[in-house]
Amino acid sequence: MAQTNNNQSVETIKESTFAASVLPKATPIANVLQKPLKLATGSIFKVLSGTNEDVKDSNGDNTVRACYRVQSLNSKLLPLSTEFEIKVKGQTCILKEEDNVEIMFNSKMIIVAFDNLSHWSFNGREGLNATGVRILNLSNDQIVNIVGGNHAHN
Repeated sequence: MAQTNNNQSVETIKESTFAASVLPKATPIANVLQKPLKLATGSIFKVLSGTNEDVKDSNGDNTVRACYRVQSLNSKLLPLSTEFEIKVKGQTCILKEEDNVEIMFNSKMIIVAFDNLSHWSFNGREGLNATGVRILNLSNDQIVNIVGGNHAHN
């Protein structure tokens, strides 16, 4: 599926001809933001854990948000092992404690996609937010096809 960026197919975006610069490891997403966000993060993620956290919203009211620690399965710019934390405000985590235990002991793999993924960067820190999360029912063969050759080789 080709995405467009300024009416230009993603596949035709050329890499810079300038020498590679040393970029800070603390902000891997900001380092590649010259590209569309989905190229940097991918769009399909393996869940490593999921929790809830209570936060104050802009009105000062307490609200819950789900926090997912994930690895991208199809980033075009970052290595397969790159981990992200993605937060979904106003939703509780879709995982139960048993799911986290099964994931930790490799007896369960949960693959998700996030709705309206967005990136923020402030004072040398960065993060990802989404408006929703969906569990994808993919077979092992489908996952292998997604991962195979579909990530950066850094």
